[in-house]
Amino acid sequence: MTKEIVTFKGFNKDLKCRGFQFAIGETFHHDGKVEACGSGFHACECPFDVFSYYPPAESRYAETISFGVTDREEGGDTKIASASITIKAELTLPQFIQRGIEWIWSKIDKSLEQQIMTGNQSAATNTGDWSAATNTGNQSAATNTGYRSAATNTGNQSAATNTGDWSAATNTGYR
Repeated sequence: MTKEIVTFKGFNKDLKCRGFQFAIGETFHHDGKVEACGSGFHACECPFDVFSYYPPAESRYAETISFGVTDREEGGDTKIASASITIKAELTLPQFIQRGIEWIWSKIDKSLEQQIMTGNQSAATNTGDWSAATNTGNQSAATNTGYRSAATNTGNQSAATNTGDWSAATNTGYR
């Protein structure tokens, strides 16, 4: 039996991704090579990473199961490519965000010994890029300041932000 990975996927309003038509509750199989950012079915382990590919204002989201041959990009986010994917259930935006918070909490060592103040790719940190929860840091899931972050107070090209240009959902900013 192949390992099943709980993942999250974004689609356009018609449940299409790169021209491929998906349906809720169905399983799809890819024949041929599986390569991250190249071929196979793509989904992310961290829901917030999906916002980089499908902004909230114009997308639909689902919890998925990825299995079979898998591949991921070295040094990338949690996006994986898989030979097979099951579209388990469509999620509303609040449900999707809740799954993201749950994913972050699942990565945090809740023991008293863990106190991280700085560091990249950390679960909870004061500063650090690509971190789950951070005060400052670019490309982080939840951050006070940082560009290309999923949820941020300030930062350009972020999924949800108070201020920032080219952001999907923003209080102020262009585009």
